[in-house]
Amino acid sequence: MTDPDNFPVRVLARTPIATDTMAFFLERPAGFDFEAGQFVSLQLADFDAPEDGSDDGERMLSIASAPHDPHLMVAVRMRDTAFKRHLSQCALGANGALVSLSPAMGDFVLPEDPRQPLVMLAGGIGITPFYSMLRHLRYQAASGKAVPAVTLLYGNRTHALAAWRSELAQLCDDLPQLRVLHVISGDKDAPPPPRGQGAHAWRPGLIDAALIQQEVSDWNACRYYIVGPTAMVAAMQDCLDACGVPPDQVAIEFFAGY
Repeated sequence: MTDPDNFPVRVLARTPIATDTMAFFLERPAGFDFEAGQFVSLQLADFDAPEDGSDDGERMLSIASAPHDPHLMVAVRMRDTAFKRHLSQCALGANGALVSLSPAMGDFVLPEDPRQPLVMLAGGIGITPFYSMLRHLRYQAASGKAVPAVTLLYGNRTHALAAWRSELAQLCDDLPQLRVLHVISGDKDAPPPPRGQGAHAWRPGLIDAALIQQEVSDWNACRYYIVGPTAMVAAMQDCLDACGVPPDQVAIEFFAGY
């Protein structure tokens, strides 16, 4: 049963943003407000649920668009599930498929004080709330507001799985306070570790305590944000524990069953 507080919206467009990864653009209903980093529940209308009950047509998805954008955007890894097949094949545009959208939820948001540097640790599709945050910070900076220094460590198995590659490079150009390091664990042809402190760089390996201490200035004084599946979040927590980062400097968002 649809929640009466939900918004009926249409799917306007979809576009690939990495290998097996798709962004979906939705209508933004009047009165829909959110903070960068929050998430929504998206329930497909006219969903043909599997008889085995394996898929109910609903997902909790981070909002990838920024609060100033006229439309809403979410992104998913495209797996062979009924929910994702429906999204990948649904009608688009003014007569696009209807979905039920909850109000924005969650407290995984940017701090009000811009003085403490931020470190964002993401794996795979866990980049989505950070993409919203970074675009919001660019908007704030362009409006003359102070924004924190940000280091994004973004882990993927291959280069092709890294979402919004060119957009992240452009964000680095537009936002001098931002540095993005792609950490690639599986590509045999991954480039060598970058020289210097380039704003948008690639290196092979895994995100671990040694990498954090090597790549993040004043790493023990930063505020950390972690997004990903349970195993990834646990591994990043272990890294920060090894670095001696206090728990109150760490914010976590779990991606379960996406």
